[in-house]
This record gives sequence, C-alpha cells and structure tokens, in this order.
Amino acid sequence: MYVDDYPPHPIAFGRVYEGSTTIHNIPLGNDQVRVDVEEVRDADARIPVSTQEVQLVGQTLNTFLAWATHLV
Repeated sequence: MYVDDYPPHPIAFGRVYEGSTTIHNIPLGNDQVRVDVEEVRDADARIPVSTQEVQLVGQTLNTFLAWATHLV
C-alpha cells in the first residue's frame, strides 16, 4: 500500500478484500477498497483515508480500513 507522495514508496503490506462495500457499517467510497494491514513499513506515514481512531500507518496493524484504490 502506498500514499500520495513523491517518489511513491510502499508504507505497508496487507490484504485487499475485493467486493467489500462497508467497513464497520460505513459504506466505502467508489474509489476505495477494504484492506487489512499485516506489515507496517513506515509507521509515521499518514494513511489516505483516516478516521478519528486511526491516522498513521503505525496504528493500522491488523485493522480493517478503507484505502484509496489507486494506492493499492
């Protein structure tokens, strides 16, 4: 998984759940996919779709969250 940065670099690795339409009963946007972060590469990077609870990659380990499709 990447963030909008130059040059692009991977900040996390995980699993994409194709076909999912919600996360915690909140609908995904048309340009979002559901992911599960399994390995953090840059704990201080800001995630593309933050929530009140999660803003940095270091907070995402083993958590389902929305991620911008073009950054997966």
